[in-house]
Amino acid sequence: MEVLFLGTGTSHGIPKIACKCEVCTSTDSKNKRDRASVLIQMGDKNVLVDTGPDLRHQAIRWDVDRVDAVLYTHTHADHLFGLDDLRAFSSRQQSSIPCYCSPKTSARIRHVFDYVFQLQHLGFGIPQIQLIEFTGPFDVFGNEIVPVHVIHGKTEVFGFRIGKFAYITDCKEIPVTSMAMLEDLDVLVLGALRWEPEHWIHMTIPESLDVVAELRPGKTYLTHMMHTVEHTETNRKLPENVQLAYDGLVVKV
Repeated sequence: MEVLFLGTGTSHGIPKIACKCEVCTSTDSKNKRDRASVLIQMGDKNVLVDTGPDLRHQAIRWDVDRVDAVLYTHTHADHLFGLDDLRAFSSRQQSSIPCYCSPKTSARIRHVFDYVFQLQHLGFGIPQIQLIEFTGPFDVFGNEIVPVHVIHGKTEVFGFRIGKFAYITDCKEIPVTSMAMLEDLDVLVLGALRWEPEHWIHMTIPESLDVVAELRPGKTYLTHMMHTVEHTETNRKLPENVQLAYDGLVVKV
């Protein structure tokens, strides 16, 4: 299994509009972060996690020519609002794309993208998708996907564990029951907004490192960083088995 990081930034993306800070004006490509998403290659199948507003750009930039399934973490705009761009893939593949999500996320998608599910619009320039609601572990192309519930303010959010790999983006806290689901990992991807100050719905880098110290995965990649986090400088301060992910990074699991 291979994981391609399509985006590693926050809801603003980096550079942030109109910002002239050191990171936003950096020439280092690793400081340029699209909205957070990964593409997981399972054999000859591509499984996308979230459809952020940068999806079209990400697909072109990283030569993504097919999406066979989508996993949704939650319904915030930076993780959902590129859904319409799935039509390029469903049209090219001449098939409906299964999109796995919680019942609450499914209801929200049907509300925000209501036109996708109206019969009179079928086949007229809209994505062909099938929402599949999960309430526990489920199978995608022969791989068990384990939803992992995390706390992100009042929004319902799920990360996903696939074998020895787990992807957890937006969260402030991981419940005890969910921590138990994240033991014995080879690779953990974990959200880490900034060094300080503390944020009410996102973990800071120190808070994420506390989680890493408890779970002790083989390797951890931090994602969903804002523009106060400079790539090279931050990596120098991190433990040996932890580093910042960056757009275009490929990790084999």
